[in-house]
Amino acid sequence: MKILAIESSGSSLSIAISENSNIVTEYFYNAGKIHSDVLVPLVEKIVKGAKWELKDIDKFAVSCGPGSFTGIRVAMSVIKTLAQTLNKPIVSLDTLEILKNQLNIKNIKIVPATDALRNEVYVKEKEKIVIVPIEIFVKKLKKYKDKIIIIGNAVTTYNKILSKELGKSSVSLQPNLHFPKASTLALMAETVEGTSFKNVEPIYGRKSWAEEKQK
Repeated sequence: MKILAIESSGSSLSIAISENSNIVTEYFYNAGKIHSDVLVPLVEKIVKGAKWELKDIDKFAVSCGPGSFTGIRVAMSVIKTLAQTLNKPIVSLDTLEILKNQLNIKNIKIVPATDALRNEVYVKEKEKIVIVPIEIFVKKLKKYKDKIIIIGNAVTTYNKILSKELGKSSVSLQPNLHFPKASTLALMAETVEGTSFKNVEPIYGRKSWAEEKQK
């Protein structure tokens, strides 16, 4: 099975293609939110580089958020257009689930958390994505102090409070591991049933600043 995956829910952008559970190629860029300028050319480049054609792809995968409004919209638009045009299924997975699958350490609790701004984080509670104040987040996890690792850009933004309340080991991951990767998404998509482009929707988490201001 050939899969093309895009992850652009944050400041970084990654595109990966996999075949039968093996990553063929992955491009990763952390150059700011340039997604709308480079995404389509990079999709063409990665497919051509593998000596594939778009019609060869069996399934598409995309990160549905939460995260950057622009990044999510751009990736969704590209993937849904390709899937509709080629009549292929889409696997849509959230950013937190992708992050969680990037790390597996025995006897350590792995918690994905991304910055929701305003001293809040996006986390999962009973498989539902919620926005939680950072103080409440650390309070709920204090019982795991020194036996927990946070993964996601919340570590960068709230490093001091996480280190103080949950232990230095909670923020010990290398910086590059806090970016959700398209390669992880592609491998996850192998075992997830795809759906029609009509059923794929973004998870923004909250309204944009402009929408809230207007309200």
